[in-house]
Amino acid sequence: MKALLTLVIVLSFLAAGCSNEVATPGNVIRSALPEKTHTLTNAWPQASSTLLARGRPVQTDTYTAVHNLSGSGIMVIDVRSHDFNPIAVVIDGEGNLIAFNDNWKESTSARVVLDGAPSGGKLLVFSPDDTRGLYDVIIEEGTSEDLETFINATDFSGGIIKGWIEEDSYNAYLYSILREALENDIYIYNYSQAELFPFTIDSEELISISLESDDFDPYLVLMAVEDGTYTFVEYNDDYSGSYSRIVRELDAGDYIALVMPYSAGSHGRFTLEMESIDEEALETVEIPAQQQDTDYTGEIVNDRNFAIAWWPDMVDDYEAPGFLSPFTPVAAFTFTVDNTSAYEINASGEMDVCLTLLRRDGDSIQYVASNDDYGDLGSNSRIVEPLMAGEYIVLVSPYSGPGEGEVTFSWSENDDGISTLRAGRSTEIYAPYETETIIYRLSLQAGTSYSISADSEELDPVITLILPDGESLYDDDGGDGNNSLLSFTVTEDQAGECFLIVEKYSSGEGTFTILFEAAGRSS
Repeated sequence: MKALLTLVIVLSFLAAGCSNEVATPGNVIRSALPEKTHTLTNAWPQASSTLLARGRPVQTDTYTAVHNLSGSGIMVIDVRSHDFNPIAVVIDGEGNLIAFNDNWKESTSARVVLDGAPSGGKLLVFSPDDTRGLYDVIIEEGTSEDLETFINATDFSGGIIKGWIEEDSYNAYLYSILREALENDIYIYNYSQAELFPFTIDSEELISISLESDDFDPYLVLMAVEDGTYTFVEYNDDYSGSYSRIVRELDAGDYIALVMPYSAGSHGRFTLEMESIDEEALETVEIPAQQQDTDYTGEIVNDRNFAIAWWPDMVDDYEAPGFLSPFTPVAAFTFTVDNTSAYEINASGEMDVCLTLLRRDGDSIQYVASNDDYGDLGSNSRIVEPLMAGEYIVLVSPYSGPGEGEVTFSWSENDDGISTLRAGRSTEIYAPYETETIIYRLSLQAGTSYSISADSEELDPVITLILPDGESLYDDDGGDGNNSLLSFTVTEDQAGECFLIVEKYSSGEGTFTILFEAAGRSS
């Protein structure tokens, strides 16, 4: 009991004196965070909104010690404690945030480096979870190298941060805020180890944010800050190897780059870098490829010829393939189809290449098909698809990451292996997991009414009929349950050979039963 009483007396003495001791170069202040008598809100009314915008939200009812600041020249202020994880904040006489730090380098200590004490400046010391105990404040004269090192480790406005992820850090308040803001968009929840770095965009700008670490698998999240809340913008994992990168056009506003490890408990050093991308990246580079059965060569160049330049609405198009982001660099080939038929489109390269086929219809761009790793072609891609007459664009892209290099493209009419449907006959075919599309040829007569159905007990079929005049008929769930059914009458322009595409609404394997019937001629 006597020892406990002595500790209480010591803590009370230190608390009573903490706000009177001036932090100035050459001083060592020994103090404590005792029972709650002075909160962060009392010491700094702007704390809640300011720290949230700066990526360090804390509960503002945590006990806070206040030390006046004095001194000129570069000052290095270290706050150390064996009892709690200290956060150090420096504000000026008007409550403006000058600098703050938590977990300096590879420790739980906090360090702030200043180029002279601000007018009316104060040093605030508190913990992220309101734990308390003894701490020391050590103030020394610093050098320009100290100041530069501090800025590089804490200020993202310069475009680069060299930081550190702790192994065992946990901030329940930060975790709850990030979980609420991101739980509908992010599928990992290592928010307790997250490091947040704010930055401001002054006017609309195309930016790249890259995150690299050789110590852990880094995960990058971009958030907007508005009206005291965080809003999800985008995330990336494994853009190039295990490194992450986000390329995006941002409106003017305040943002935060969030860094965390993919696996909980991973830790170590990382580099976060942001740079503007030249608007030339949004210019289209076209390779005309009008001849069939001809190899055309193109080049994928980092930060050039972005996919969104060719497909402006892809962000809002649910059909956009998952491997193609708006700011993926592509090699773009264009060609014209003169007659409706089945065509084979191929792409290859030293990298793992993907194909995205688009149709230009006036001023609009329509998604047609995509592929990665076709059949036994390894990492090369192929699309076999009935195409109506018109103008087409093929985007050849790397599967992931930069994937810079040369690619080869070709296209040709090829209906080999396409089975024929005959009116009045039922066709049954098994579709394994890797088969996404089945194509059939059939003939239609003018003035005749037809029906085409696709049924399955294991799969949800979707059918599209491409007619000779370029029109396409589509159905999903027009039959019983999830089965598909088309009923139509053929006009003069629609008579002749056409193609039926049978697809799966979602992945799986099973058997399709397809029935093509002529209902009779119209009068």
